[in-house]
Parts: sequence; structure tokens; C-alpha cells
Amino acid sequence: MASWDDLVVAVTRPAGGRLDESAVAPLVETLLGTQEEQLTLLRRLHRDARQLQEGPFHAGRIHLEAALKPHRTRDERLELLKAARASFTDALGMERDKARTSLIALHLGFCWLLLGAERDAREWLQMAHRTAVEAMKDILSEAATDKGLTRNRYLDPALGFFMFFTSAATLGAGYLFWDRVISKHTDKVLRRALTQLESLADYVDTVGEIRLRLGEVPAAVPRYELSHGVDEGRYLSRVTIRKLISDKEAMYFNGRETRKVTWNDTERSEVLTRELL
Repeated sequence: MASWDDLVVAVTRPAGGRLDESAVAPLVETLLGTQEEQLTLLRRLHRDARQLQEGPFHAGRIHLEAALKPHRTRDERLELLKAARASFTDALGMERDKARTSLIALHLGFCWLLLGAERDAREWLQMAHRTAVEAMKDILSEAATDKGLTRNRYLDPALGFFMFFTSAATLGAGYLFWDRVISKHTDKVLRRALTQLESLADYVDTVGEIRLRLGEVPAAVPRYELSHGVDEGRYLSRVTIRKLISDKEAMYFNGRETRKVTWNDTERSEVLTRELL
């Protein structure tokens, strides 16, 4: 088994566009060793992990394992790496889930890197990074727009009417009671989303670090952070994804809208934006 941190450490900058021969086997072994990390991530996101255990993705892993055999000639290893790349490409064409798409793109990036195509490797790793962030946005958007206490199309409207009637009948006490009910529901939804986001954030950090180790300039590799807030009753009421653009500029996404914030020593400005997070 290998961790995400192990994978970052295993990445070395190619010299002259090609990895040193001594770095190939450790990188492939570490990539293959992160399988449990990948499956754990998908389980925490409540995604089906079977697509990474069978079909073309699994075939790609088998080709990578075969390339590690010590008796392989250089040409045989190259052919197996190309076969792995082809299998991962097939897997990508069949995939619709963004988290799994990101993991497949990560493997494609490493295949291109192992084949000596550093520029292509960077492009695939950028896709892996971007798609994982999009998965984070989708999770937060779904949580932020969750309106039903029961997720039942018939029961929720009836419950809404009952809340209004009892609140109106009992005035302040009713409003306070249902405010607490709604706060507890929001807390439950957001905590579930936050757990998923934290798992994805670790993976996003990993891909960002790999991009930096392959020589991308720090300004071109966004950094992301999660923050959250609670209300007066200590219920979770807000989760935000923050994209750090520079020391004096950041973007914030709360599940509904994106705001760009800039600041200096004397003032701070904040505007709504349609820019991608």
C-alpha cells in the first residue's frame, strides 16, 4: 500500500523530457500501491468503485504491473506502457462521474510521463486537478440547495404547511422551534458534504503537488482550502471552498455563488463573478 504523500515523493522532474530509468519502477509501484487510497476516496464519496476494479481501467493496471517485470526489455516495457495508456483512454471514454474521471486522468498523466511526453503528462494532470475541483463544487452545490427535510415529494410540502401553521399559531415559540429543526437538518446535510469534501481536498492537494514537482510554476497551480461556520446554536450553517489566487486575491464558492475578493493594507473589495473556481 502507498499513500497520496508517497505518490508525491515518487514523482521526479524528467531530465530532457524523459524520466531517469531508475525512477520508472518506483513511480509505477507507488501509483499501483495507491489503489486502496483511490477506492477509499470513492467509498467516502458514495461512488461506485467497481469501475476501477474491472474493465479497461483494471486492464491498464495489469499492463503497468507487467511492465515492472525485471526481465522486460526496454522496448517491451514501452509497449506495455502504451497498452496501459490505451486502456485508461478507453476507461475515460466510458466514464461520467467526475471523481472517477479525475483518477483516470491521473493515471493517463503518469503513462504519458513514463513514455517521455512531459507536456502531455502536464495536460492530463491539469485535467485531473480541475475535474476533482469540479466534483467538490458539485457536492457543495447539492448540499447548499438541499431544501427537503425528508426528501419526499409529498411529505415535504405537507411538513412545510404544518411548520407554517404551528409557527403562526404559537407565534415566537413556533418560529424558534422550527428554526431549530431546520438548523439541525442543515447541519446534518452540510456535515455529510464536509466529510466528502475533506477527502477530496486531500486528493486535490496531492495532484497540485505533483504538478509542482513536474515543474509547473506555482502561480499556475491553484491552491484550495475548505472553511466552515456555525450558527448561534452551534449547528453547521456554512461550508466554503476557497481558491487562493495570490497573497492578495482569492475566490470563494459557497454552493450557490462565487465571489472574488481582493485586498491590500487599507481596503478590501468583493464582487460576484462567473469565473471558474
